[in-house]
Amino acid sequence: MKKHLTLLLLAFLAAMAVHAQQQVEEKRSHSQLVFPEFRMAKVRQGFGRVTKARCNIMYKNAALCFIDEKDNRIRQAFVQNIFGVDFDSCRYMKVDTLAMGLVVAEQDGMALLRVTTIDMDKYKELTQGGTDMPFLDIDMAGYGTDTFIDLSGAEQQSNEGYPLKDKHYFRLKDGKFIPATQRNVKKYVKPELKTAFKTLMEDRWWSWNDEASLKKLFMYFK
Repeated sequence: MKKHLTLLLLAFLAAMAVHAQQQVEEKRSHSQLVFPEFRMAKVRQGFGRVTKARCNIMYKNAALCFIDEKDNRIRQAFVQNIFGVDFDSCRYMKVDTLAMGLVVAEQDGMALLRVTTIDMDKYKELTQGGTDMPFLDIDMAGYGTDTFIDLSGAEQQSNEGYPLKDKHYFRLKDGKFIPATQRNVKKYVKPELKTAFKTLMEDRWWSWNDEASLKKLFMYFK
């Protein structure tokens, strides 16, 4: 009986450990910007061109913003010709038409990126149904150049702060970005490793919410 209870206890502890690993850690921020202050950064553009500007990343949509030296206003960058931005040791890559993803791991010409934004569903709950953010977006009249952002009073004064959520992407060797989900990743798994990939997905310690788990996928890509 004692042995049976011990086995049940060990099984329970193992299950709790798996559950804890698969749970998404709740993150919050009292600011709508990733960095406390705008930092001088290297903005990487096409044909190897690099420019410098005082930049930051907005949590609202993971977009790159900068301080315009002409009028000292904060503007959202027009990123059509921007590939990424480097803040000292922090490197970001553009993963779609707007969002910047933080490079959290690299291997054999591939990269794992984390895009962090405000969780609007949770924010709506916190604000009793309100979704308005203290931003002022200028109508760009179809030109798509940039947007002026009013961050006055944008800090979340409550103790809870803005709820954040992470979404991960892989940058493959051909430069393509794909969301880090089983549906997307399995399309790019090497044919000879499909069985091993399936076995990995069945591992109880595996989690798509765990960056340590995601880093193991590099070896499976074509």
